[in-house]
Amino acid sequence: MPLVPVVFGLLIGLAPGPTKAQERSQERAIEATDEIRAPAARTATPSGHFQAAQPPPLGPRPTETEEELRRSMKIRPQERPADGTGDTPRRLAPPAPQANFEGLNAGSCCARPPDTHGAVGVNHFVEITNHRGVGIFRKSDGALVKNTTLNSFFGYTARTIFDPRVVYDRRWDRWVVFGVAFQESSTVQYVFLGVSRTPDPTGAYYLYKFDVPESTGNFFDYPQLGMDQDALIVTANIFSGDSYIRTRAFGIPKAAAYNGRSFSRPYFDLGTPGTVAPPIVEDNNANAFLVAASAGNPSHLKLFRATGIGRSTASIVLQAHVPVPAFSVPPDARQPGTTDRLDTLNGRFQNVSTQIGNQLLNVHTMNADNRATAKWYQIDTATNTVPVGRSGFVFESANSDDFNPSVAGSAVGGTSANPIGRMFFTWTSTTVASGVTTRQATVKAGGRLATDTANVTGGTSFARATTAYNPSSDTVERWGDYSAVSIDPVGTSSCPVGQRAWFVNERHVSATVWGSRFGRLGFC
Repeated sequence: MPLVPVVFGLLIGLAPGPTKAQERSQERAIEATDEIRAPAARTATPSGHFQAAQPPPLGPRPTETEEELRRSMKIRPQERPADGTGDTPRRLAPPAPQANFEGLNAGSCCARPPDTHGAVGVNHFVEITNHRGVGIFRKSDGALVKNTTLNSFFGYTARTIFDPRVVYDRRWDRWVVFGVAFQESSTVQYVFLGVSRTPDPTGAYYLYKFDVPESTGNFFDYPQLGMDQDALIVTANIFSGDSYIRTRAFGIPKAAAYNGRSFSRPYFDLGTPGTVAPPIVEDNNANAFLVAASAGNPSHLKLFRATGIGRSTASIVLQAHVPVPAFSVPPDARQPGTTDRLDTLNGRFQNVSTQIGNQLLNVHTMNADNRATAKWYQIDTATNTVPVGRSGFVFESANSDDFNPSVAGSAVGGTSANPIGRMFFTWTSTTVASGVTTRQATVKAGGRLATDTANVTGGTSFARATTAYNPSSDTVERWGDYSAVSIDPVGTSSCPVGQRAWFVNERHVSATVWGSRFGRLGFC
């Protein structure tokens, strides 16, 4: 706040509240320290396979220091209702399972984690993983119609490509694939972008390969891929050795990428907020809101506002620290019949948010009653708050461990006061407790209406393992790293767009081999 108004207030014995202009002046502008420069794309129809140059990484690097993680572990865990919701849900109908298909699996190779991600289009569901690459499935029967490794997809053999993401752009009917390769040298690390030239994901793509402008030895890790109506939005964590040093963000103009043209855009340094999730913006909002949840700052969420992110005049500001009940990092998930546990990550937002109007929706894993538990937040970006009733837990039962979540929202059933009327979730669940039925790792999905009680309990089980997952000598096994939910772009006269969603999540097909499951659920 400027010095003169404060002094004046003291002189007359008053404490004037900040004006809107003063509140805005407290926002911190984010510096663009460089530019992302991508040459014009080449065109290819990916096919065939290249042998990966090296195995994928064992998981995302922690963005919190050991001291921050220890401090977060000492925070008193939040409480979740022992009986599910605590009162009677007000629900028109639960989101019913409507399709259930087997996805990609590791085969005989145990490269892990799979980093399972996916998106739904008009006729296809596209799944993307480490090792198995891009799998294209028909929605009608779940048949796999094309599968190629990431290296083959991008026509690159020097280093292994990992941490893949895929989104479907409903407005322009295009598929977008993103990934990053291991460093070729201390000064070269390539990222990769693929954009389908037509609505058909099995056809030709514009394929980009460009180096990120990082200092010598720095490592670009755990990218996320969102979008607004004009741009694709990428965030990533940057490391020097094993030390987290910053988070980056940049926009890619759709007008260029969807036509295979070169582009150059600002490369922003977000500081050290931890992993930052970009949004899928479902309307024409000029601002895109990015959010971070970090064990280093467990009593608030960091909210960033990006304006014109796909333009040369793009800007990002740290808009607010949104207060939330203090959260701590989740414990690892237990498995029946073994002391080996499943990694639940560290409280980061693992996937993109849904942005509709001034509302931003996302979910992460935290410690509740000393169990890994998913918790969703709906942030009001106009007030920088999570209003009462706009957050809740997601879990199978009072005894379960629940983790690796993702969520998507839609405007169907929304109002001017609350424009997100539907929510769809997926997560992983296990149960180990005395006196109750034990359950191995299970692919879960569920949802809620805006008028439902806040907590999402039970859900539908789409796949349940029959044995514990124990592919290595580690006592905590790598799991997931992320999952995905996306709104079905196809509706009917009796079931409009926004009433159904598709999801994908990791499962395991044996004690040593990961697999995946994808499917559809809906409110009609």
